[in-house]
Amino acid sequence: MTSAGSVVLAFLASQHHNLHMLLFMLGLSSAASMSFLNDSPIIRRGMLLMSILMIGLTFYNVMRHKQTEIIRTMSAVSIPISLAIIAWTVYQFGF
Repeated sequence: MTSAGSVVLAFLASQHHNLHMLLFMLGLSSAASMSFLNDSPIIRRGMLLMSILMIGLTFYNVMRHKQTEIIRTMSAVSIPISLAIIAWTVYQFGF
């Protein structure tokens, strides 16, 4: 389950960039694609909620399972950076 979950989450993470590429293919410029994301808050909310879910899963895995020092260090750096980016996004664009 863990291996399949990793593949599924990696695929979902890449979809953010695919969404922008799809908008470019449809002839929308960078500014237009950003206004599309602002005009469609459900997409932005979904991305934010997935980020929060990933932070929670990362924290859970570090606390529950015996992890190597490098995994703990990378998680200790990744979690606060992700939370800061989420806070900045909500501050700039709202939830």
